[in-house]
Amino acid sequence: MIDFRERAITLGLRASWLLVAALVLVASRFGVISDRRLSTPTLLTAVALGALSFIPWSKALRTWRARLYVWLWLAVMVALLISAGTIPELRPTTLALSFAMVAISAAVADQFVHALVTLALLGGLIGTGLAEDLAPIQLTGPVIALFAVAVTVALVTKEFEAEARIADHRLKRLQAREADLERLYAVAQATANADTLEQGLPELVGRIGRYLRAELGALLLRSGEEPVLSVVSPIWTAGNALAVEGYHVPLHRSGLLQRVYLTSEPMRVDTAGESEDSLGLLAELGVRNALIVPLRVEERTLGLMVIADKEEGAFTDEDLETLASLAAPAALAIAQLERFEETAETSRKMEELARMKSDFVSVVSHELRTPLTSIIGALDTMARPQFVPDDPQVRELLDMARSQAQRLRRLIEDLLIVSRIEARGIPTIPERVDLQTLVAGVLSELRASERVDARIPAGLTVRSDPDHLRRILTNLIENAFKYAPGAPVEVVAGEDEGRVFIEVIDHGPGIPEDRRQQAFERFTQLDAADTRPASGAGLGLSIVRGLAGSIGGLIELRDTPGGGATFRVVIPRELQP
Repeated sequence: MIDFRERAITLGLRASWLLVAALVLVASRFGVISDRRLSTPTLLTAVALGALSFIPWSKALRTWRARLYVWLWLAVMVALLISAGTIPELRPTTLALSFAMVAISAAVADQFVHALVTLALLGGLIGTGLAEDLAPIQLTGPVIALFAVAVTVALVTKEFEAEARIADHRLKRLQAREADLERLYAVAQATANADTLEQGLPELVGRIGRYLRAELGALLLRSGEEPVLSVVSPIWTAGNALAVEGYHVPLHRSGLLQRVYLTSEPMRVDTAGESEDSLGLLAELGVRNALIVPLRVEERTLGLMVIADKEEGAFTDEDLETLASLAAPAALAIAQLERFEETAETSRKMEELARMKSDFVSVVSHELRTPLTSIIGALDTMARPQFVPDDPQVRELLDMARSQAQRLRRLIEDLLIVSRIEARGIPTIPERVDLQTLVAGVLSELRASERVDARIPAGLTVRSDPDHLRRILTNLIENAFKYAPGAPVEVVAGEDEGRVFIEVIDHGPGIPEDRRQQAFERFTQLDAADTRPASGAGLGLSIVRGLAGSIGGLIELRDTPGGGATFRVVIPRELQP
């Protein structure tokens, strides 16, 4: 509103100068400029307007003198117009200027002063007319016109003032919201780059303390179910972080901190009027005055924020309101940091558990492989012709033992590979590999050359790890034999967009689309027909995916036209060491 009044007064002063200039111009034209009824009040008006133009209205409007200055200004202008109205030649001009004068008074003064100006001008107009014996009909028109203009301008000005008040209120709300957003941004910025409470909280408290021009800031948080508040170390004091370890505030005792925590009501404290027992931590820190606000998130009180010792003077209710508005985002930031720490701790424990499991599997597998190697060697020795027993049942048991020992060896090797894949410790040794030769060797080892239809282009080579490729093919072909017994199996290789692919195609029952991702999980076996138990530990496809990734490739599972599953391994032509 002061801004509106200041602008109105500035424009009013300029308009008053124009009114005086117009009156002087008309008086000069009629040759009455030297008439004392005009010259004296004109001179006084010019002096008064000149003095008023030097007044600092932006400051004066906040004091009682502003109304006095406005009254003086309007009184001089009214006196000028009334005096000029006594000159017959200037009467039409003064009537027109009177209209402008009531408009100015409505803009720069309140309704009471505007009414006085209007009545004074009407009185001067009527008095002059009566003194010159004008007919009533000659006075009625100007009087009604002046009165109508005064009322109309007053109503319009009132509407302008109402709009100005609304605009001023909106501006203050926007400014308050802007300040809130700036404070929220400061809180967010203080915690954005923090990974732990120890990193984020000192910066958070420091920003809030500097904003409130305080010298000390501290956080007290409740951890676990214990009825105590723990002072978060470090606390912020005079722009520095001060380590405070192991300080706790019991909630069962009576004190200001306990009261704010239990009631969730912010408090402004002047320590001069409080006992040391009620002050507790505040007394030990030696603070003069303090603000205490609760930190609440979702109806749960996390703790307290204490800002103390204002640099100049004491804290105000506005400071308390500001700190309370910052407490909500600060509490949310603290809660998020706590959840982040909990998640990080859980993730760390899970990683440690996975590492321990992988280490356990690796150690156990190594320990089992040594005696198993001896057992397999002994069984192979007993299977030599010179040592083969004569009893057919003993020979059958020997063959069964050899078969199960080989199966156990294969399982141990699979476990070792899985543990290395999980630990990302499986090495790759790139070599130039001819795929036709590689596939032929795998089929020979599996004794499956007659059952598998291999279509590998001659001369198709890749630079990759041959051991990993051999195991990938072995696992995929054995998986096809296991889940599609008696059905033909195809192995196809080729090039596609600069990469090499190898497909193992079976014509069995296939794998439902909703279970395809599950097929590559460890210790998982899928039986699409639900009629045949599958042997094995369920590690084959998991190993295939891990080995394919280690040589820069990937594996895809598709339907085989007519029924079945197609496993497609895509690898780069050149694997860098």
